Amino acid sequence: MADLGRFAIHTSRKRLIELQRKLHKDGKPYRAFDVYNLGRYERQWWQQERLQGADTEHRRIVLEFFRAEVLTNTPSPLLHGRKAGAFCHVDGIDSMFTRDEARAVALATSAAGGRECYCLAWEFEMDLHLLVNALTTELGVKLKLIQIPREIMEKNRKAPPPFLEVAVLAAEAVYRKDPHPLTPSPKLGEGGQETPAPLSRPGRGAGGEGKTVDIKLTQFLPSLAEVPTKELEAIRERAIRSGFDFIDFWAIDFNWQPDKPFTHDWQDYRTRKDRSLKTISDAAYTYPAPGKYIACVKVVDTFGCDTSITVEVEV
Repeated sequence: MADLGRFAIHTSRKRLIELQRKLHKDGKPYRAFDVYNLGRYERQWWQQERLQGADTEHRRIVLEFFRAEVLTNTPSPLLHGRKAGAFCHVDGIDSMFTRDEARAVALATSAAGGRECYCLAWEFEMDLHLLVNALTTELGVKLKLIQIPREIMEKNRKAPPPFLEVAVLAAEAVYRKDPHPLTPSPKLGEGGQETPAPLSRPGRGAGGEGKTVDIKLTQFLPSLAEVPTKELEAIRERAIRSGFDFIDFWAIDFNWQPDKPFTHDWQDYRTRKDRSLKTISDAAYTYPAPGKYIACVKVVDTFGCDTSITVEVEV
């Protein structure tokens, strides 16, 4: 199936996992599934048809909707605009704003005598908030990560849509002693990579000495980019007060590798009948040997937007 709606895809994923769980419980066979993001075709079409492929025109339009001044005599090629005393950086239309770019923009801002920079991008690398906080301490420069709203691509659009900061997600590892390690449970899920909450705990590894690991969510503030403007203020207040209420689904890859697909070792999600949601996993995951590992946590909010971070694990 194919769909442009984020939440439609997310709802389909949850229903397929529910079906897998039922079949697994009944001892019946089931198959895995894959979820693909087919590309950025809408933005690519907009760039070619409306912007004649020009990066400078893309930056101009983004800054115009952001109500920022375009810098004609910029102190750095990384600084494209200014708003209310802060510099603005506009990332490329087909780019992801990365950790290396964030550091380079912070250094450019500092060298230009600035203390704040809006970083406007369509997509952001994971864990950027951790780096942003470190750069503020190291360089005295505050980077604000702002999602470019897709509404700016609408034909004849005049009024600027809301430009909102990206979601904030934080988590930590929880270590426990497991006195009764169990045998591995079968993998279920998407492409062999989406796995429902384990039906039994993973087996004891060679060097873990029975220590199991879970992940605890400690903070979540959703991106409100998909919220209708008329509802924005009311939802923003609630999101600040009770961010976890906006989590619809979250999953963990306990042994994440950046060059491999996300493997869902555990997940929890809300359904129509059950609106509860765990904020600490109950996977009791055991690693195969002592060492340092990286767990990746993926959250899908009630608007269908996903956010991911990594958590360092040492066993």
